Formats: sequence, C-alpha cells, structure tokens
Amino acid sequence: MRHTARILLIGAFGAMLAAWAHADENVQLIEQKIKAGLIYNFLKYTQWPLGSRQITGPIVVCMLGGDAFDGNLQPIAGRTVNERAIELHEVASAAEAAPCALLVVNSARQSDWPQLKTALANQSIMTVSDFDGFATQGGMIEFTHEDNRVGVTINADAVATAHLVVQDRLLKLASAVRSGGSGP
Repeated sequence: MRHTARILLIGAFGAMLAAWAHADENVQLIEQKIKAGLIYNFLKYTQWPLGSRQITGPIVVCMLGGDAFDGNLQPIAGRTVNERAIELHEVASAAEAAPCALLVVNSARQSDWPQLKTALANQSIMTVSDFDGFATQGGMIEFTHEDNRVGVTINADAVATAHLVVQDRLLKLASAVRSGGSGP
C-alpha cells in the first residue's frame, strides 16, 4: 500500500511539473507574440529622416543573432505599414545592417553590443533588444518583463541621436521612458 501511494505521489508530482513546464512554454509563446506585435507598432509610429535609405522602398526589419521571437515575427513579413511593405532579413554583422530600418539584437549577442553600437553610430537604424540594460547601454528600445507583463523602455537620447522621430503614441506604449547612455 505504501509503495503504491509513493508511486501515485511521484506520478502526481511529475504531472504537476509537466503542467508548470507547459504553462511556462505558453507564457513564453504569448510573450514572443506580444513583442512581435510591438515591433509592428514601433515601425508604425516612427519617422525616419528624409534622405535616409530607410525612407524609400520596403521597410526592412533585421534580426542580428537569429530570430529572437521564435518565428512570431514572420507574420509581419509582407504586411504594410505606412503604405510600405515589411521585409525581414537576418544579418550577421552591423556591416550588413545598412538597409535596415529596425535592427533586433538577439540577447545571445549581448557581449557584441558595445562594438555594434559603435558600428551603428550616425545611422538612422532603430535598435531593439530584450537583454537587461540594453536601453541604458545606448540601445533605443528595450523589452522588459515586470509583474508578468511585457514592458518597453525607450532611450530618448539614443532615438534622437539617430535622427528618428517617435510619435507620442509609441511613447505611451512605454512603461518607462529614459534618457541616458549615448545611442548609435
């Protein structure tokens, strides 16, 4: 009888752990979908300077270090924003980012950020990542996670340095707007 009770207890505990793991996967999936949707809003509510490469043709969203959204960004490819088609490109370096309007820096490339920031200086490329401290280290938009919610931190100085104009609608999406750290 005791042996059977132990087996049932171990089985119940295993089932509970599996349910928690599945719930965590669902939360991650939802979080990645929210971030991908926010990328679309970043494109919609940002103006690039006249004369920049990013102002004509398709809007190019680049991913450095692989797809940080587990495929959830793919549905915006081909959609339009401000009457321009969206294209997704994977890039391996800042040198390949010249046509990009927005560059998502995968958190796996966090250690490369100081060199990337220098290479992107004086270019009108919006930078986005979700690694902790991205905005304070000169990135433009950082995804945060507080109280089981996806948040956004915007480094206004970095955005201004890149000669981008962010509409108030985008600023209202931000849970915190910070100035600080020099931007690319």
